[in-house]
Amino acid sequence: MSDPLNLSLTLDAEEAWALAQFVKRADRETARRHAGDAREADLIFESWIALRTALAEAGIAPR
Repeated sequence: MSDPLNLSLTLDAEEAWALAQFVKRADRETARRHAGDAREADLIFESWIALRTALAEAGIAPR
């Protein structure tokens, strides 16, 4: 696995909420439809989980 990459992102509250809603609903099948192969689909899905966690830690956690 490669070294972690830290990103900084600035969104307004509406954008953050919409992104949180998307990553809440995005599943492995969504990743598979947009990925080039199974490995990439897994990486996309794991990245969504990390993004969902970061948004929740920032106080944006839709039910």
